[in-house]
Amino acid sequence: MLLVNRFVQLIENHAESLSQKWIDEVRSNPLTVGYSGRSREELHDAVFSRFRKLGEWVEKHEGLEKEIAVHFREIGKARSPAGIKSSEMVYSLILERDMLLKYVQDEGIITVGIDLNRALQFTEQLNYFYDKAIYFALVGYEQVACTTTVEKEESEFDKTVDGFKHWLVRE
Repeated sequence: MLLVNRFVQLIENHAESLSQKWIDEVRSNPLTVGYSGRSREELHDAVFSRFRKLGEWVEKHEGLEKEIAVHFREIGKARSPAGIKSSEMVYSLILERDMLLKYVQDEGIITVGIDLNRALQFTEQLNYFYDKAIYFALVGYEQVACTTTVEKEESEFDKTVDGFKHWLVRE
């Protein structure tokens, strides 16, 4: 099994404990204070599903780019009316990514020099995924905060996804 796949499998297999750790962090961090009032269940459902699908999404499978974009746009659309600032939303995703990277590093899977190269590849894939996540979460946030008609939101979103296809599906 490729080392990158082992990293992803490690995260997916420990999605529950990682979710609980992220919830504790996001609810107590002063940079994500808007999450402190959210229920553990609500936060768990959101992050657990991402951790369980991480392998599918990080691997950049053809046809999933719009699913990923829609998923994170919906997160952004939900955060604005919930009173969570866009900066808090972005930082919660950064915390999520950093927690995953630290977890993989702390598990001791990287044992030889060649593993370091694969770990860097995984880090690049994870960063690339979270860059997209942050971008589309902000698109959704702005759609709620700045747009008045649903029709305009959908056409703008489709144009954005099409315009960023070169970024979403990278060889």
